[in-house]
Amino acid sequence: MKNYRIINLLLLLLCSFQLFGDDVLQAQSYTLRGRVLAGDTRDPLSNASVTVGNLNVSSVTNQDGYFTLRVPASARNSRLIIRYLGYENMEIPVITLLDKPNNHIALMPSFIELGPLEVVSGDGSELMREALSRIPQNYSTDPNMMVAFYRESIKKNANYISLVETVLDVYKSSYRSYENDQAKIYIGRKATDITPRDTVLMKFQGGISTALMLDVAKNPEIVFGERGDEYIFTIQRMININNKPHYEINFMPQNGIKDILFRGKVYLDVESLAIVRMEFNMNVEDRKDASFIFIRRKPPKMKVDVEEARYVADFIENNGKWFFNYSSTEVRFRVRWTNRFFGLFATNYTIGSEMAITDRYQESVKKFPRDERIRSTDVIAEKVEHFQDPDFWGEYNVIEPDIEITNAIKRLSGRLLRRAE
Repeated sequence: MKNYRIINLLLLLLCSFQLFGDDVLQAQSYTLRGRVLAGDTRDPLSNASVTVGNLNVSSVTNQDGYFTLRVPASARNSRLIIRYLGYENMEIPVITLLDKPNNHIALMPSFIELGPLEVVSGDGSELMREALSRIPQNYSTDPNMMVAFYRESIKKNANYISLVETVLDVYKSSYRSYENDQAKIYIGRKATDITPRDTVLMKFQGGISTALMLDVAKNPEIVFGERGDEYIFTIQRMININNKPHYEINFMPQNGIKDILFRGKVYLDVESLAIVRMEFNMNVEDRKDASFIFIRRKPPKMKVDVEEARYVADFIENNGKWFFNYSSTEVRFRVRWTNRFFGLFATNYTIGSEMAITDRYQESVKKFPRDERIRSTDVIAEKVEHFQDPDFWGEYNVIEPDIEITNAIKRLSGRLLRRAE
């Protein structure tokens, strides 16, 4: 197996014992609220992109289609842009949303008219190879700085036992460079639920590094290797994203390959062949050797079965260049002790992380001192203790683990912008 393609996607450390458990606000700002629905079915549209024209302020809708976004007073005359796969973009004057908490925004389906000779199905291998070769021209050639909201959680069965939320500063290297991206914690908080009956020490290692490495345009070899030769690519259909046609391409490993690889969907902009979004799974189902990818160390009598490993990477376009915008990871596995009750009872764990870019800028771009950087071996639940500040979080001092990252962002959106030096 080509370990370099997988080892950094998620690293967990298991062994026995016990479970481990602004001044940035502008003088005046506005809060925009709304709910995004499908105009044809009236169903809520989750993960719809919500951005403010001419600004890098953005968010996404939650599972019920709701969003809340705080914007500076200078954006009063700007337009809010709503985007969703397969639907026409909607632009709304910001001023019409002020002080209106129940705005329902209906997006209409977008149908793509194709010429008689256009091919929208079949082998997509050449398209993908061309997309990979165009990465240097489709994505930013200059490094930039980003502000990001990051959350990681651990669930034991149906209950959250650890939750960490942080605001990050990120140095994003050029897409033409082999430099790694860098991140440092600006502020953070955590909640844990430790009970004496817990008998597993579980540390979520490298979560922030993993979230950044899911920028598959920056790190395509993690999924596709050098040229994607181990995969079958199939064009499924054309779909509208941001009022532009995109290829939806399914990919899966070639027959006969025994390595644990990936399967999923990649969306390519038809004109530029930029990778706009990827949704993919690692092929861990029914693979006894999958646990070795995720588990660094465990007791000999502990049996771990990885049941699912899902990933998402999303990008946003600005002035003809594409930028990393969002990533998520979710891994589910079962733990059994073979020396207890004949190994009949298992505990289910779900480990997840999300990163959403909330601001991006190209001024004062600089790398971080080595001792401030997040390392791939860092356990963020342990490091965040040194960055806690109750005043930063304000009235939102209770972490609610069952609320999506978008809800956390909307509460803090005014604080998730670049900060004065």
